[in-house]
Amino acid sequence: MKIAISSTGKSLDSQVDPRFGRCPYFIIVDPESMEYEVFENQSMALSGGAGIQAAQFVASKGAEVVITGNCGPNAMRTLEAAGIKVIAGYSGTVRQAIEDFKTGKLTPTTKPTVETHFGMGGMGRGMGMGMRFGMGMRFGGVTQESELEELKRQAAELRRQLERIEERISQLTGTPKRTVTEKPSGSFRIAIPIDNGLISQHFGHAERFLIADIEDGKIKKTEYMNPPPHEPGAIPRWLNELGVNVIITGGMGRRALGYFDQYGIRVIVGAPQIDPIRAIEEYLRGTLEVGENVCDH
Repeated sequence: MKIAISSTGKSLDSQVDPRFGRCPYFIIVDPESMEYEVFENQSMALSGGAGIQAAQFVASKGAEVVITGNCGPNAMRTLEAAGIKVIAGYSGTVRQAIEDFKTGKLTPTTKPTVETHFGMGGMGRGMGMGMRFGMGMRFGGVTQESELEELKRQAAELRRQLERIEERISQLTGTPKRTVTEKPSGSFRIAIPIDNGLISQHFGHAERFLIADIEDGKIKKTEYMNPPPHEPGAIPRWLNELGVNVIITGGMGRRALGYFDQYGIRVIVGAPQIDPIRAIEEYLRGTLEVGENVCDH
């Protein structure tokens, strides 16, 4: 038997990635011998159809079981058609997932755990629907509100893909710094993890967070808040509930990045260890310099 697991890294001690179609790696494991192979997910950067392509890939590798965080309807149908059992909603390491499977702790999932992720074609159709139908009206089971949330999620995911590409370009060219040149407008909320009064380099272990309300390119209000205990998904969920739109941090793991992608929250990693107010002001001016993600694990 072979088990395919969506992974954030290349080892058995890597975390199971919450995304199936857009995880960085697939680890194919023989649960009896614990021998495994690691494959980069070539579907990760596709604008659409990533789940289907990923499902076809693991099927081609002889997988009989898939363990992942979330699985959309298209990927689920493709996996089922290939006779592959799906175990979704898992959180932990790849090694622990295999052990839990071997001891019978995991139950196959029968339904998708997330809604359909539209590709670029889906965006075009959605925009047309928004012009033809009023707010909240349904067409093909999709409301304009849910379409908007999906587009936000896609935008965040595309930004993350672009950042990864820019980081890799910086590594290859020997220019580790880049400037975040966007100049956001309107009203929104920024969150920055803080350690000893400076931007934390390790998002999940920050002492507290600075929450700043922005209006018309200026800081209108700031507040320091203590985060919830560091558990998988707890801090992303908390910041989403606070209405945060942008996060600036030194480093963040792939798992947390995945959560923020799902919430449609913009994440800027590689920020230097500087005063958070200065970082916000530079971000608003389009002059914030960032480097590599210091804890991209």
